[in-house]
Amino acid sequence: MNYNYRYRLRPSDALAEQLAWTVDTCRQVYNHFLHRLNRTDDTSAYSEQKLLPSLKKWWNDLKQVHSKVLQKVVQRLYDNLSTLRGR
Repeated sequence: MNYNYRYRLRPSDALAEQLAWTVDTCRQVYNHFLHRLNRTDDTSAYSEQKLLPSLKKWWNDLKQVHSKVLQKVVQRLYDNLSTLRGR
């Protein structure tokens, strides 16, 4: 039998605020790429991920979020759409 350990996270107020800011920024990026997807039909997750460096040039808040996190946001969008198509 496998057991998973669970640890309660008790961040400081400053860290909790930073985590909330990061989640909100990821939500905005998700919605941005969803809007782009609704406007253009022929896109893929990889082609959209290649746009992230140019997006960081004019969206200064994205410089504070790690690049892998932003790539996973775009990948999650396409995974969600793939799951919805399967249903």
